[in-house]
Amino acid sequence: MPEDSLTTDRKKEPHQSVVRLLIVLTGSVFFTEVLVMFLLAALPPMPKLASVLLDAALLSALLFPIFYFLVFRPLLQNITERRQAEDELRVAAVAFEIKDPILITDANAKIIRANKMFSHVTGYSLEELIGQNPRILNSGRQSKAFYEKMWQQLLRTGFWSGEIRNKSKEGHVNPCRLTITAVKNEQKETTHYIAIYNRM
Repeated sequence: MPEDSLTTDRKKEPHQSVVRLLIVLTGSVFFTEVLVMFLLAALPPMPKLASVLLDAALLSALLFPIFYFLVFRPLLQNITERRQAEDELRVAAVAFEIKDPILITDANAKIIRANKMFSHVTGYSLEELIGQNPRILNSGRQSKAFYEKMWQQLLRTGFWSGEIRNKSKEGHVNPCRLTITAVKNEQKETTHYIAIYNRM
């Protein structure tokens, strides 16, 4: 399916959910009021004010569970999940700035993010790194076969770890232990690669 079509579908989903919710709530109010009117009709005659108050009380009592389970409960759950996601993002942001250089690429091995330590060690600014392939760090000390074997294992297992020699922007060769981990989505498709460089 084309990406434009997927984006359009994603935009339609929240709108369709709201429309469905409004239809369900409107229908619930209608049928609940009909039920209340039948109940009131079955009761003996009473003053107008008492009838109105009883109508409102019965309608509120019957509609409360519907509104609670369809609106308030999902809303509270959404707020809780959002807070948890924000907490996780804060933890991830702190963890990302650890003492070891970290690089994140997309599934096509294009650099999308690097931490400050990575920029410090390699001499490349984040702006210079974004969109590049990590091969810009290639020192020439490893053979083509070395990288082919590394990628074969990474694609097969989603993990690779070993010693590597990277070249900084200034041309200095830095030995390090590199650990690459594939990040997969719910469909088990690789979406990103995280590389952590432990300096030796």
